[in-house]
Amino acid sequence: GINGAVRDETLLQLTVPTMFVQGSKDSLCPLEKLETTRKKMKALNELHVVDGGDHSFKIGKKHLQANGSTQDEAEVAAVEAIAAFISKSLER
Repeated sequence: GINGAVRDETLLQLTVPTMFVQGSKDSLCPLEKLETTRKKMKALNELHVVDGGDHSFKIGKKHLQANGSTQDEAEVAAVEAIAAFISKSLER
């Protein structure tokens, strides 16, 4: 949030299943803060982390090269995680 403030009120009121997709290097919402909020949520929720991704899921070239992966592969993995979450949520 702005100036580091956590603005989780809306998330805590949700009652529908919620999927988060988050870059591991997202400076606007650090993973630690999101995890704290997720634990307080009443709604079913899951998190898919885009390793090395920023707020827009963009992964730096050095990180991609070091891991032998591509931006496209990371994006496909995120879409697959979302699809699995939707499928699981519909089964409930």
